[in-house]
Amino acid sequence: MTAWCCTADMLKTIWAISERGAAGMQSQALGLAEALFTTEGFAMPENFEVALRAPQRWLPMHPVFAGMGALSPDTLTPIMAQVAKQGWPDLLIASGRKAAFAALAIRKASGGKTRTVLTQDPRSNPRHWDILVVPEHDHVRGPNVLLTNGALHRVTKFKLESGAAALRAECARIPTPRVAVLVGGSNRNYTLDEDWMREFVAQLRLMTERSGCGILATVSRRTGEAEANILRGGLASLPAILWDGKGPNPYFGFLGLADAIVVTSESISMISEACSTGKPVLVARLPGRSRRFEQFYDSLLRRGLIQWFDGRLMQWENGRIDDMDHIARDIRDRLGWA
Repeated sequence: MTAWCCTADMLKTIWAISERGAAGMQSQALGLAEALFTTEGFAMPENFEVALRAPQRWLPMHPVFAGMGALSPDTLTPIMAQVAKQGWPDLLIASGRKAAFAALAIRKASGGKTRTVLTQDPRSNPRHWDILVVPEHDHVRGPNVLLTNGALHRVTKFKLESGAAALRAECARIPTPRVAVLVGGSNRNYTLDEDWMREFVAQLRLMTERSGCGILATVSRRTGEAEANILRGGLASLPAILWDGKGPNPYFGFLGLADAIVVTSESISMISEACSTGKPVLVARLPGRSRRFEQFYDSLLRRGLIQWFDGRLMQWENGRIDDMDHIARDIRDRLGWA
């Protein structure tokens, strides 16, 4: 593709906004912003996390209630500093309810200059935003709604390759095949407690004994301290490396080095990231149930993209899902920026 322009002040500006502390939502907003950046004609994305004041946290999701004063002071300050420096963005990509509210406020404050893209179902009228990008298992539909197979994310071929290269020497002692183990935590639909973790560790031990594999494991912000300690203790006697949240995050490197991936079932974002690698993905089911999640699992199972994890290392030709490139193109087309 030929670049639109050659000077920085002619590039379209992008902001990625997500709810403060929500890593999965940040990954969706920033991942889409980065995908658009690579299509040329856009400046490097700016990334913000937002929180809302009361009572805006509980008000209906509607432009009439949206104003910049709804943002908490600590999140409003860096946004207004960026406005003073560069003006309102041409495009804002938001993920999460609080970020969706902020997007309404910013579009209003910009006088309509800022176009808005929302990456989740806002459970409000889709027409309040320029474009909605939602997974097919969500039920929102409309003329401005784009559908994806899973969650948007930041995984790219370059990040996998460069991450793997950076960790190759450190991970050389881990035998092959190598399995990336991605552990999340409890949410409102699923429970990851100490009993489940003990059973999971036993399954990981069985997998290494049967296959001779090594493990590259990570925990997340949602992993409880007690559960993380059980995992740490269980992996201590296995050929494994565990990232416990301290130091640089090896997430992309672990995915890049892995021959297969085991991921806990409560995170559509982590499962989508795993499925974007083209490697076998084994999902460790947590207690609980969500109709949306079950529809997501069923879709991936039908296409042979995942299998349930039961302590066996299974490998198969599974293909991959990755919506990032075509969604970026579709957004440019919809906004008239093709």
